[in-house]
Amino acid sequence: MKPLLLSLSLLATVVHADCYMRTSVRLTPAMITGVPTDFQRLAVPDPTGSKCIVRYRVNVKDDWQTVEGTGIGKTEDQACARAMDLRQGAVLDDVKPTTVRADSQMVCSDLPDIRVHPVRIGDVIWESETDLHSHPQEQKYFTYKRTQCRMFVERNAQFQNLYTYQGIICRLNATQYSKWQVVDKY
Repeated sequence: MKPLLLSLSLLATVVHADCYMRTSVRLTPAMITGVPTDFQRLAVPDPTGSKCIVRYRVNVKDDWQTVEGTGIGKTEDQACARAMDLRQGAVLDDVKPTTVRADSQMVCSDLPDIRVHPVRIGDVIWESETDLHSHPQEQKYFTYKRTQCRMFVERNAQFQNLYTYQGIICRLNATQYSKWQVVDKY
């Protein structure tokens, strides 16, 4: 009876991660416009040292794509550096590159999924939760009060009208794992 109660209590404490089927596609660097952003990392022990899974976003032909890389190393930092190698990352969304190597996998992850959505002034977000500005001159990063910032656009359809908003987001701190804050929207 005790083993049954023990197994039931263990079953009740299991944490459930979101699971989904995904198709991953390898990209060539020529398709990527801009630098990777919004790094999320998950490191776990491995028999050889450490295994690191890094999820980040890249802009592929004016569309944000989620990329996931896996690396193994003797230390956590070494494993995560290998996982962040853009050539080893697999795009998790559908894209149409000229050269394709695809596979399907069942993925279970506790990392939050990042998507573009409407934002408000003061929101703390990942950089790729907003669209890049449509004008190349406005896509560049700039410094304001020693903080890295950039402009964004947001399209919103209401009452059969399309509204386009512009805004500014600034990085909260200087690390690559930093989120951004919406400082203005007009």
